[in-house]
Amino acid sequence: MHATDHPAEIFIEEIEALPADRFLDHFLTRTGVVYPDLPQATEDNLSNARKILENRFDLVGEEYLLSEGFSWKPNPSHDKEWQIAQHKFYFALDLIHAYRHDRDEAYLKKWVTLLDSWLNEMGSGYITLSDAQVEARRIEHWVYSFALLKDTPCRELLPPQFLRRFLERISTETRYISQNLKPVRNHRTFQLFAVFLVGVLFPELRLHPDFLQLGKEKLTENLLTDFLPDGVHVELSTHYHQLVLETALAFVELAQWNGITLDEALLPRLLKALEFSMFMQWPSGEIPLINDSDNGDHLELLRRGSRLFQDDHLLWAATLGRAGRPPEALAKHFERSGYLVFGDGWGHDPETYAQRQHLFYDCARLGEGSHSHYDLFSFCYYAQGEPIVIDPGRYTYSSDPDPQGIDWRRQFKRTASHNTVTIDGKDQTRYLSRTRHGPEVEILERDLFLGQRSDWVSAKARSSEYTPLHQRLFVYMQRQYLFILDSIQIEDGEEHECALHFHLSERQADRVSLEILGMEVLVRSPAVHLRSYRAPGMEVRMDPGWVSKKYGVKTAAPVVTMVQTGSQPLFFVSLVAPAVAPGGDLEVSSLTRMSSPGDPVLRFRVEGKIGGEAFRDGFLFWRGFNPETFYAEGITFRGRFLAFRRDWQGQVIYLLSQKAEQIEIEGGPHLRAQGTRNIEWPFRAKE
Repeated sequence: MHATDHPAEIFIEEIEALPADRFLDHFLTRTGVVYPDLPQATEDNLSNARKILENRFDLVGEEYLLSEGFSWKPNPSHDKEWQIAQHKFYFALDLIHAYRHDRDEAYLKKWVTLLDSWLNEMGSGYITLSDAQVEARRIEHWVYSFALLKDTPCRELLPPQFLRRFLERISTETRYISQNLKPVRNHRTFQLFAVFLVGVLFPELRLHPDFLQLGKEKLTENLLTDFLPDGVHVELSTHYHQLVLETALAFVELAQWNGITLDEALLPRLLKALEFSMFMQWPSGEIPLINDSDNGDHLELLRRGSRLFQDDHLLWAATLGRAGRPPEALAKHFERSGYLVFGDGWGHDPETYAQRQHLFYDCARLGEGSHSHYDLFSFCYYAQGEPIVIDPGRYTYSSDPDPQGIDWRRQFKRTASHNTVTIDGKDQTRYLSRTRHGPEVEILERDLFLGQRSDWVSAKARSSEYTPLHQRLFVYMQRQYLFILDSIQIEDGEEHECALHFHLSERQADRVSLEILGMEVLVRSPAVHLRSYRAPGMEVRMDPGWVSKKYGVKTAAPVVTMVQTGSQPLFFVSLVAPAVAPGGDLEVSSLTRMSSPGDPVLRFRVEGKIGGEAFRDGFLFWRGFNPETFYAEGITFRGRFLAFRRDWQGQVIYLLSQKAEQIEIEGGPHLRAQGTRNIEWPFRAKE
């Protein structure tokens, strides 16, 4: 629909017949609908509004100064996302926020000028590749900015004819959106919410009943499809989870405020989505940047959710431990998506909340759509009040090579940009283009245990890009430190290069060191100690890497890389611990291999102190397919793996195992099982 089209009878008869002044008064003073409860202005809103007054548009990490009376059609950036962001009119809200805050007429006049310029030049559907989601976001921001004008002295600054044209375009563009809906996922959510928003807030439109019914029914349907039964958004991006959940809550709130009944199945699903946000967010309120993600903020979501559901657990997370009640579960498996979250507690006040450990583990398939990265078995680790091991994020959607020929879209999606193992320098899933990929890596033999004191997960990855299988066992030992075993099963007789990567946060860049201590690799910073067994022939190095918390902006960050090459099965063993644990009571001093190369069992020992008292942890792993009974360190065991802790007196005080058939501890308990069991025994041996 072109901008010059002027469809007849946009408004219902009594509104259509109003003279210009009364038309303006009606829409500025009406009380028949309840507007959304919009947030207060932030300094970012006000700062951006000041830029817009000067025609400085700062979008997706790039700022351009546009001429007075500029055209909306040229894109000054090589990145399509810049123009997409500009055409979504985020800045419309900033201008009205600034007008409400400062009462400076320049902001409202600029809002009118930019909108009038758009109405004169542009129609719907200019950026066709975005299937009307740009129009949906634009309408949302137009409507919200108009709602912000309520109770402001704006009448003398709004030409009546401008307001009529503005509202007419809202109607015709909403109709365009409803006729160009995306079949599924987040774009459809944004489109249908815009349709519902206009349907609720503008009953004066002739198409109001159609907009209301379509938005209500189809948006509910889409949200129940897009939020999986475990609450995780189907695209498996922590950023898009936030965007869609924000829209879903706005949908529910707007409906409730205006007396509109929704499907009773929707609220329980949204509660699960909020619980994922609660578990997923870091103790600082930031988020791990999983798949295509920027640094989001789920705190406001959780506040709104706590009010909607009267949920004290959500309130605890929303206020970072200042109000509400800590959840009981320390670990959570989101079964449908495959994500896991581990923690050592929820704190009992803001200080202890901020200092707790937090782990996000990816044992998930690729998400729907094109926002997935090739990151199976990657993880993020937060401790000591800061992110330590991180996911680098999204950076860009553009696959156009930069002047050095680098496709940064591919760089940030690739397996090597995540905390897992690459084989032969290839991705787990082949990158074909910015939106397409080859056959998806398969997840095999996934097994997990969420215990009283420890948690673990084990699985294998089979890729069509190479023949070796990668198995990772990820143990959160006593919820104090991570023990990670990466086994590479090489059976084709060919030589393969296997590289293990740990991406550290940009905060570690100038304070991290790497040492080789015999057969042990030690990477240390004030926040973290990373220890790895240095296998014969292993190459260890510190590589340059990147993290992108904001679209289009990347910051240098260190990457620890360990490389082994061989034609026989090989493994990596790593330990990640806070440099100083909460309360200063954990100190890990060594990681040592105890088994010989030919042994059927891998044995490792971790030594350290807790509260000044020595401890010694043992880890035993059967290397073959069918475990046999073996004896080591006073324990007879048959199963896949065994972890145990001895106190300073040498007594076994804790035991953890996978698929145990037999456990016998000298002077302690015995197990002989029919079949296999995952076991956790906290106990103190006899004196």
